[in-house]
Order: sequence, then C-alpha cells, then structure tokens
Amino acid sequence: MYPGPSHGGPDPYGHDPRGAGRTPRSGRSLLLSVLLVAGSLGGIGAIMAGMLTYLTPAAEDEYYGPPMPVAANAMELQNPPVPGEQNPVSALSSGVGPGGLDAPLTAAAPTAAPPLPVVQPPEPLKSNGVKPYRIAISKIGLLAPLMALGVDAKKTIQTPPLSKPNQAGWYKYGPIPGQQGPSVVLGHVNTKSGAAVFSRLKEIKRGDTIKVSRSDKYVVEFTVDGVEQVSKTAFPSKRVYGNTGEATLRLITCGGVYNRKTGHYTDNIIVYATLSKTRRA
Repeated sequence: MYPGPSHGGPDPYGHDPRGAGRTPRSGRSLLLSVLLVAGSLGGIGAIMAGMLTYLTPAAEDEYYGPPMPVAANAMELQNPPVPGEQNPVSALSSGVGPGGLDAPLTAAAPTAAPPLPVVQPPEPLKSNGVKPYRIAISKIGLLAPLMALGVDAKKTIQTPPLSKPNQAGWYKYGPIPGQQGPSVVLGHVNTKSGAAVFSRLKEIKRGDTIKVSRSDKYVVEFTVDGVEQVSKTAFPSKRVYGNTGEATLRLITCGGVYNRKTGHYTDNIIVYATLSKTRRA
C-alpha cells in the first residue's frame, strides 16, 4: 500500500515496526512503519527547568526522530509495511500527557501506547486518490498549506522548504488524513528568518481540535489526545508510526534545548490526535 525503500529488521533502538499492526476495516489492512532520523531543519521551543520557553536560534535545526550513527543529519525510512496484529490501546497506560502551557511536556515510557482517544472515533474515510491540502488549528491561530513529502534517492524523507516557513508537509507514503492509520505531518518551528508554521505547537493540549481539508471536499477533524516532548536519541517510533485501528494524526516538530554550536535541538514535540468528525466542505 505504501511504497518506499526497505532495509528490513528492527530499528537501531530495538523496535521492529513490522510487529505493530491494527485490526483491518473494510477488509483492508494498512501499515505505516517508518523511522525518522534527524535532518537539517529549523526548530524552536525549549524545556528548561521544567518550563517551556522559546529560544531563537541563529542556525537551522535538525529534524524529526532519533539520530542514526551513520546518518546524523538524515531522516531515513526503514522497513517495509506489512500486516500485523493490533495491540489494544485500552489495555495499556500511555503516559502521554495532556499537553499545553499549563502542563510541562515530558516523555512517556518507551513501551507506552499512544494516548487514549478523547471521543469515540467515527469510521475512517475511503481515501483512494485523495490529497490533503490545508491544515488548520484555531487554538494556535494556524492555517497553513500542506505539501506532499516523499523520499529522495538516499532514502531520506523530503522536508518542507526553509524558504516557506508557513509550509507544512504530509508524508505521502503513509495514510491520508481521515484514512485508517497514523497520518504524519511535519513542520518547522522556526527558520533563520523567524517563527515558522509549528512555532506554537507546544501550546496544544488534550481536547483541542485540528482540521485538515482534502481534495475530495471533505474536512476531517481530529481531537488531540495528548502531547509529549521526547529526546531525539529516544524517539518513540513505534508509538508514533505504529498501526492504529482508527484514523489518527501525528504532528511532529523540534523542541528542547537549542545548541548554537551544533545547530540542533535536543528533542521533538509530538502531538497525537484521533479522527473525531468528518464533513463536506
């Protein structure tokens, strides 16, 4: 279902995405198993002494996911998607916090499941040939275009151009927003010129809504289940990219402490959300 390069085997942190799955709906079994490692992008948003503060870097930040020893500045796609069995989320304690400025963000346990949905999710939409083109988050005043992100010849995931700070990107080899499984949207927190599309992402908390407009005239609304901040050396690839039985959404950007010498941030901010409503535009 999702083309892409294959390396096979577990990721360098012991997680084998091929072991994650979900209960298929409408006879379709979808699986997105990707591992993103640090790339060269902008980022702002730090936690210092348990409180989130903005840091304005003079250089570009690395991107999303744990750094690979052999590719410290790349986001590498690993392991082909294959079917598997779904572990019931309700049977596990996630540890992913509600998020928001009134709740300092922390990382959940490495083995934790994604946070439980706030509302009962509706049936995922059929999405063949559909493209998402806009994302809106009224809580943080965000309205931004979505571009498709693929992989290049080096098997690294393409990223939104730094020249367009308000541009977010959707990983096109994963589920389409509204389709069963985890759709992934990436965005800068800042560039050399200032704040970017996800500069206020850390303000989102459980219960907030995210809307994505699609080319089939549907607007799909997701309700945030939780937000966490994790070290890039311990990126929770299974929790983020593992299969889900519902249509889910993950927003990812940089966070943590900015190192001016390396031009990198220490962490990622990850928003987990579940489809809660669909309507015709």
